[in-house]
Amino acid sequence: MLARTFLFLQGPASPFLRRLANALEAQGVVVRRINFSLGDAVFWWPKQGDWFGKRPEHWRGFLSDYLRAHGITDMVMLGDGRPLHAVAAELGMETGVRVHILEHGYLRPDWLTVEPDGMSAHSRFPRDPEAIRGLAAGQPPVETGRLFRSSFLTYALYDLAYHIPNVALGWLVHRHYRTHGPVHPAVEYFGWIGKGLTVRRRRLRAQEAIAGWSSAPAGSRFLFPLQLPGDYQILRHAPGGELYSIVDAVIQSFSRHAPPDAKLLFKIHPIDNGLSGWSPRITRAAERNRVSGRVFLADGGDTDRLIDQAAGVVVVNSTVGLTALAAGKPVIALGAAIYDVPGLTYQESLAAFWSAKPSPDAALFDAFNRAIAATIQVRGGFIGRAAIKAGVQHVAERLLETDDRLPESLRKPRTSPVFRYERELFNLD
Repeated sequence: MLARTFLFLQGPASPFLRRLANALEAQGVVVRRINFSLGDAVFWWPKQGDWFGKRPEHWRGFLSDYLRAHGITDMVMLGDGRPLHAVAAELGMETGVRVHILEHGYLRPDWLTVEPDGMSAHSRFPRDPEAIRGLAAGQPPVETGRLFRSSFLTYALYDLAYHIPNVALGWLVHRHYRTHGPVHPAVEYFGWIGKGLTVRRRRLRAQEAIAGWSSAPAGSRFLFPLQLPGDYQILRHAPGGELYSIVDAVIQSFSRHAPPDAKLLFKIHPIDNGLSGWSPRITRAAERNRVSGRVFLADGGDTDRLIDQAAGVVVVNSTVGLTALAAGKPVIALGAAIYDVPGLTYQESLAAFWSAKPSPDAALFDAFNRAIAATIQVRGGFIGRAAIKAGVQHVAERLLETDDRLPESLRKPRTSPVFRYERELFNLD
């Protein structure tokens, strides 16, 4: 096997990357690390890493020199949307360094993504049904069901362990570093405290909204599961790069083109911190488009149950779209989604979707699942001892493979994606 040297950039707020490095080093692989913040160092300790402490505009030159100086053959990072990671992925592709993107799995629960080059619009995974069937041929059925326990408390404690050192001492150690999140961690926690104090009220309002939405005829209920406004899947892989404008445009389309008895329910993301201001925004948009009695917002509720009740599901590129496809529901994906494939998602206009809702091809969906499980998914998780142990083993095995499961011929350039629905949503000339 050719000698390989891996460079790790930022990972999840958990010990996952450190244990993954240990597993690779046990196989004789050299692993290096660049820390950007104290939080990175906390989860890398006691391993030693190098530091990037310059301004973001110096990152590309710094990394280019680093890759050459240390003979880096592979880079590993969590997602390709963070500004520093986006530059690294682009540079890796230009210089022949293999880029491995880790993320939570497209399949749920208890899967992880290990993808070359990038995700969504930058993914190598094909959108052609015949190519997908070819990848699925001979592959076993996809395992379903939960393997590992999940703990929100563990997630929260890890998050605190990452952010508290950054907030307390970051000004001294890495004054040029800026968190990849949309708001300061202190503001994020303030939002969560507010949500915690209003649990009962939010639950009652969600029940009322769902009841109002459910009063529509069975074939006239539409669901839009919201993503996080600061999610890089929105910022980099959605029309306009901004969720609020998309929501406004969807309400306007619903007002103009949906049958008069149809109703639309927006469901707030489970880990939305409460600072997105969805209630007044959606209320104003519904009033402006004269559909106040037909548009609802729920901060709660069982997503699977809501999907079962829906006649159609509107998403940007959320993995909830896959859940809806699994339930046999019509889905329209407004952004770059790996599952936006003819035969799976609706391919015509959003205006027509409100009335024409063909079901997804069940056989093609099965092939899609087999294909992604065989190429860019492994079992495991970032949180919890058992999940991390399994994830580390499976990710390490995948990283050490010498042959690409998705050939380089499927590589997409890291240019700004073109979105099919951008013109319709924003009335562009």
